Order: sequence, then structure tokens, then C-alpha cells
Amino acid sequence: MKQQFSVCFVRCFKRSFFIMLCAGLLSACSNEQSVILGPQQWQDLGFRVETRPSPLRVGMNEFIVIASREEYKPGVGLVVMLRVGEDKEWRQAIQDGFTGVYRRAVKVDDPATQSLAVHVRRAKSDDKNDETVLFFPLSQNRAN
Repeated sequence: MKQQFSVCFVRCFKRSFFIMLCAGLLSACSNEQSVILGPQQWQDLGFRVETRPSPLRVGMNEFIVIASREEYKPGVGLVVMLRVGEDKEWRQAIQDGFTGVYRRAVKVDDPATQSLAVHVRRAKSDDKNDETVLFFPLSQNRAN
């Protein structure tokens, strides 16, 4: 019985992996040009932001904040909050595993003039030096 279960488990795992691989390859083949904001540096962390949809539109847009340390090391242990517009409330991004990726959808009123504010703080620190706000202009034509 145990052997039959493990054979079934391996088959299901292989199928699931194959389906996820195909889905990833299909999404990589899309012709939509990705908008990437940044990069910016804070302490030992580098930040860049990807947007969905791309290019940005008026309405709800997903922002994917990618934090990394050095080369290929994820920036984990952070609390990341986003907002577009100084009069808007901060919205906490959801950490996507331990990959250094944080996601959140935020409403955009005017992509040509607004900026994305990203508030970052280290999760296990109460020190004010362990937090910052980074600003990313939403328009490719605006300088940082």
C-alpha cells in the first residue's frame, strides 16, 4: 500500500511540475512589454518594481516589489507598504514566499503624473533607521 501511494505521489508531482513549467513558458512568450521601475538602493538592499498590467492604466494595478541583497539573494524579513498619492492610505504588500517578492494592487488615478511610494522597514526592528520610503515615478518619461 505504501509503495502504491508513493508511486501515485511521484506521478502527481511530475504532472503538476510539467503543468507549472508549461504555464511559465507560455507566460514568458507573451508580447506585452514589461514596465520596470527602479532600481533603487537602501542600505544593503536593492529594489525594483514591476507592474501588471504593463503599461500602467488608470484604475487598479498590481505592483510587484522585488528586494534583493547582493547578487541573487532575496531581501526577506521586510514589511513593505505601498501607496500612490500622498493623501492615500498605506497598503501592506503580501510577501510571496521567501523570494524577496512583495505584491499589492493599488489604485492609480494618473500614471503620467503620479509616483509609487514604497515604505520599507525591517520586520524585527523598532529602530527608525531601519525604515525608509522610496519613490518610483510611474511614467517612464519622468526622472527620479
